Amino acid sequence: MSSHTAPMGGPLSKALLSDQVYELVRARLIAHEYEPGTRLVESEIARQLSVSQAPVRDALRRLSHEGLVLQVPRRGSFVAEVSTEEARDAYQLRAALEGFAVVGAVEHLTDEVLADLEHHIEEMHEAAADDDMAAFIDADVRFHKAVWEASGNSLLPRVWALVEPTMRNLTTVSNRVFFQNLAEIADTHHPLVEGLRRRDPAVGDLFREHALHIWRLLAEGSRQGGSDRPHRAKGN
Repeated sequence: MSSHTAPMGGPLSKALLSDQVYELVRARLIAHEYEPGTRLVESEIARQLSVSQAPVRDALRRLSHEGLVLQVPRRGSFVAEVSTEEARDAYQLRAALEGFAVVGAVEHLTDEVLADLEHHIEEMHEAAADDDMAAFIDADVRFHKAVWEASGNSLLPRVWALVEPTMRNLTTVSNRVFFQNLAEIADTHHPLVEGLRRRDPAVGDLFREHALHIWRLLAEGSRQGGSDRPHRAKGN
C-alpha cells in the first residue's frame, strides 16, 4: 500500500485547526492528488502540517462521512472514489444479477468460454506477479464480463457497463486492504470455473458469495468505524 508524502503546506494556526486540516486534505482529494487506494497515514499528514494527530484523525473521520475516504478498523484510512451507499447498491445489484447470469451461462457454456475464463485467471496471475493493480483489475473485469456475456441475455452486458466503474473503484482499495497479495484474489476464481465446468447447481451461489464477500468486509469496517448512515461523496 502506498502513501502520499508530498508537502501539504506550512504550519497552521491553532484556531479551527481541525477545520483547516479537513479543508486541506479534502482539497487534495478533490484535485485527485492521491491515487485511489492510497493509504492516508495520520502521522505523516500531521508531520507535514506540523500538528498533532488528533485534528488529522478528526478530519479523516469527517471525510469518511462524505465518502471521500474509506476507513477500515485496524487497517487505516484509504482514498475512495465512491460512497458507502453506492458501494452497497453496486455489490447488491452485481450479486443478484451475477447469479442470474450464471444460470444462463451454464445453459450456453462451451469449451471456448471455459478457456477464456481460464485465460483471464492467468492474466490475473501475471498481473499479480508484476504487482500491476490496473492490469489485474482489467483481467478481473474481463473474467466476470465474459460470464455475463455467456448468459445469452443481451441486456446483461449493458447492465454490467453500469456496475463496472463502481466495482473498479472499490476493488482498487479493497484488493490492497483485505488481501495479502493479488495472486490470492486470482485463486478465488478457480472454484468458480470448476463449478461452471461441472454444471454444479450451486455455482450461482458461489458467484453470488464471491461478489458479496468484499462488500461484507467493507460494510463491517464501516460499522466498526462508527459510521453506518448513508453518506455521499461531494465535489466529484
